[in-house]
Amino acid sequence: METKNNKKILVGLNNPGSKYDNTPHNIGKVFLEWLVEKLVEDNKIESGMKWKEDKKILSKVLEITIGHKDIILILPKTFMNNSGLAVVKALNYYKIDIKGLMVVHDEADMLIGKSKLGFSHSAAGHNGVDSIIQNLKTQSFWRYRIGIRPIDISESKYQFKAGDYVVKNMTKENQKILLNSFEKYYLDIMRWIVNS
Repeated sequence: METKNNKKILVGLNNPGSKYDNTPHNIGKVFLEWLVEKLVEDNKIESGMKWKEDKKILSKVLEITIGHKDIILILPKTFMNNSGLAVVKALNYYKIDIKGLMVVHDEADMLIGKSKLGFSHSAAGHNGVDSIIQNLKTQSFWRYRIGIRPIDISESKYQFKAGDYVVKNMTKENQKILLNSFEKYYLDIMRWIVNS
């Protein structure tokens, strides 16, 4: 499933601003930043590469090459609900086919530490994904969903309000669970890069 120019875009959904850095909604950004560090550690890309703000596509951008694949990493600078504006601008600017798009985001319906790669699914209540679908006018793109639902919250006992939870700071315990899962996420994303 090659794109026209063999490039791919990895998008880490987030809300801009330091006050959101430690919230579940920003796990897409946190993971992509970790991914870059991991790629340097594994000698897959050069060290010292810097994210750059690109106002043309409303995002922070880092262009890397893994093997023979050119990968554009973007962190939208829009708020979550307007993520689609940045994604459309990035796809058009880099002339990348939609099948070369991967959106990494939090998933409140999945237990923390779990993850799932999928293609062409509905937004399922995620406002950032919904914005992308609305702007692209299709849901035919790749998504990597990272579970953020705390283990100690059972739907049978509590009314889990995802809208409130996703913008509150995570506990250190939940941060640790996610960080310990990043290696698995890394392997999943690398397989997608190599095989798609």
